[in-house]
Amino acid sequence: MLFKTSQIAIILALLVGGGIISCQSKTPEQIAKETELELIAAKQKAEAAEIKNFVDTTPDLYRVNWKVCSEGFLDRDNNGCKESRDVASKGFPEAVLVWGPVQEVKFVTKRHFSPNMQSVGLFVKSKGCLLLGKPEGGDQFYKIHEFSLTKGSALPNPDSAKIDKLSPEDKTKAIRVATNNAEDEIASLNNFGVSSSGFMPNAALQPCLTLDKWNKL
Repeated sequence: MLFKTSQIAIILALLVGGGIISCQSKTPEQIAKETELELIAAKQKAEAAEIKNFVDTTPDLYRVNWKVCSEGFLDRDNNGCKESRDVASKGFPEAVLVWGPVQEVKFVTKRHFSPNMQSVGLFVKSKGCLLLGKPEGGDQFYKIHEFSLTKGSALPNPDSAKIDKLSPEDKTKAIRVATNNAEDEIASLNNFGVSSSGFMPNAALQPCLTLDKWNKL
C-alpha cells in the first residue's frame, strides 16, 4: 500500500512538473494570444452586464411600423404607398423603436417653402426613441418618419401606424444592435466628420426630433 502511494506521488509530481515545464515553454506569441483572449472574454462579460442593467432599468420597447397610402405622394413607387419593415430592405425603411408606453399617434403638417409641396411627419407620443439612448426627455411627440405630399393633400389616418410591444428577448437584442451601431456612428463622426450613412450631420437628419424642434426647422 505504501509502495503504491509512493508511485502515485511520483506520478503526480511528474505530471505537475511537466505542466510547469509546458507553461514555461510557451512562446511569447502564445502568451500574447492567451492574454488577448482573456481580455476579450473580460470585455464581453462586462458588456453583457452593462446591457442587462440597461434592459432592467428602462421601460418597455415598442416597434412603430407604418403603411401610408395617399394620392398626394409626389413619387408613385410602391403603388402610391410608403411602408416600413421590421428590417430595412430596398424601398422599405426600417421601423422605429420607441420607449413606451405609446400614448398617441398623429400626423402633422408644416409650412414648406415649395409652392406645391408640404412636409408631413408621423409622430408618436412616447418617452423617446431607442436611438437617442435612455429615455430622459419625458413624454413628448417624437418624429418617426417624414413624408412629402402635394400641398393641400389630406393627412393620413393615424391607423396607418402599427405599434407592437417587444418581448424581453427582442428588447435585449435590439439594445445590443443599437449599442453596436452607436459605436460605429461615433467612430465615423470622429474619424471622417460624417455619419455612417455618408451625410454631414445636421438637425434635419437627426432621428426622432421632437415636434417642437421639427416645426422650427
